[in-house]
Amino acid sequence: MINYKIKSVAMKYILATILTLCLFSSCKDYLQDELLSETSADFLYNTPAGITSAVTGLYNLNRQLYEDGEWNYARAVTLQAKSDLVFTRTGEIALYGFLTWGRTVNDFGTRRYSRFWRHYYRLVDRSNAVITAAEKNAEMDEAAKTQAIAEAKCMRANSYFTLYRLFHNIFITTEPTTPENAFDVPSDKSSEEEIFALLNSDLNYAIENLDWTTDEFGRWTQASARHLKAKVAVRQEDWTEAAAQTDAVINNENYSLVAKTSDVFKGDMNNSETLFAIQFEDGVIGGSTANRIHFNFIAQYQRAQGAEFSIANGGRGAGFLLLNDYLRGLLAEDPNDNRDDGTYYISAYTYNNPEDLPEGIKVGDTINLYDQYSEDPNEYRQYYLVQNPGTLKFLQEDAVPSEASTISNIMIYRLAETYLIGAEAHMELGNTDQALEYLNPVRNRAHAASLDTIDQQTILDERARELAFEGQRWYTIKRMGVLVSQIKKYAGNDNWRNIARERIEPHMVNWPIPESELDLLGPGYPQNDGY
Repeated sequence: MINYKIKSVAMKYILATILTLCLFSSCKDYLQDELLSETSADFLYNTPAGITSAVTGLYNLNRQLYEDGEWNYARAVTLQAKSDLVFTRTGEIALYGFLTWGRTVNDFGTRRYSRFWRHYYRLVDRSNAVITAAEKNAEMDEAAKTQAIAEAKCMRANSYFTLYRLFHNIFITTEPTTPENAFDVPSDKSSEEEIFALLNSDLNYAIENLDWTTDEFGRWTQASARHLKAKVAVRQEDWTEAAAQTDAVINNENYSLVAKTSDVFKGDMNNSETLFAIQFEDGVIGGSTANRIHFNFIAQYQRAQGAEFSIANGGRGAGFLLLNDYLRGLLAEDPNDNRDDGTYYISAYTYNNPEDLPEGIKVGDTINLYDQYSEDPNEYRQYYLVQNPGTLKFLQEDAVPSEASTISNIMIYRLAETYLIGAEAHMELGNTDQALEYLNPVRNRAHAASLDTIDQQTILDERARELAFEGQRWYTIKRMGVLVSQIKKYAGNDNWRNIARERIEPHMVNWPIPESELDLLGPGYPQNDGY
């Protein structure tokens, strides 16, 4: 293992990170910890109670990317904007979807990619600090020590895996940044062999030492570690390992698909399907505050006479990122598929203001004012603004309907994806019957008919229907080698906002490393090819 140091970029943020860990390491009911006035770096990394608090702080740090409010929380939905399933209508986030931003080494959007690079390297650095501190602490109870190390290794593996999938040319280290090593810098990327060796080692440790469930919702468990290990395995095309890990999770008695699609994202999502979620709770120390993530995903239906804000219509939205025709077509292939019937996605908005209805319209009628395929640009633009279907996966059910800012937990990994990874792994191993036994329960839960054949396109299509807007799609089409072809064919819609189809180039399967980050690395550190 090559142990590089994270140079001054980490030192620049290390004190802020420690302060964050000190001040926001408690959450109501979940990830419970006591806020201690004597909290300090010395306490956090040199005492058993401090190390336990530092682990809790990792979850707070992990959430911070979703708390970045710039451009209506565009950072949290950048991957959604860059997928093949989304119509990016307008707003700053659309500039990523159009590949206007993030396509050259030093354009404005690429400079903002620093947020991703620094966020995940900060998580790595603090995970390294927890692991190192726990391993060295002779006073810590062995069970507590093992738990702390296992959770930190999950967080480190998830962070490195994300960095690798985004930026490819990354460096790895298992040492925390200290004043003594802060200015030691890598001049070359780590090899794929080194990266995957660390990922697999970290996740094997977690799988061996974490319980299947936890009393504190939101923590890493053996189930979520196995799920992540399966994702790492399919990236390596290790289908045997992927099948073994998914089989273990699916067959564990603690986990099952939620019976109805309408219940998957209901409430706090603490259900038998959720494997890992990022927690938000308003008005609680460490619980975060309201955000505008959901605001991106619902059209401005209230602009229609006779319609007003309502939870039934999805609350308040700006209509920045909406379902494109490709995804809508996939959902429509089986007329019984209910995922677009107001469970995962809302396919139609309705009139709901009896005091302002147009003539001939009654409450409950579908808003159908504009033609999506009109030759008049003003008309189809109004369609996308007012009527285009959106997603409900981030909706706060008890929100004030007219409020742009809402708060709900964010689903990261869930069992439906485990089933689909397992289906793909068994398909690749030639176990067609088992592959279909994993594919069809996901479809049947949504009342879609079972299939009797399976191939990569089948998997790709079902992942689109089930997992769209959850932040996994860009990684999937990249891994399958179809990112460029999918974007060229489907990004945006045929009649408007399909700019990415012309701009996508093969090298864009990796994000450019921002110049600001390269400047902090050693001479000759390699930029990704094509930039």
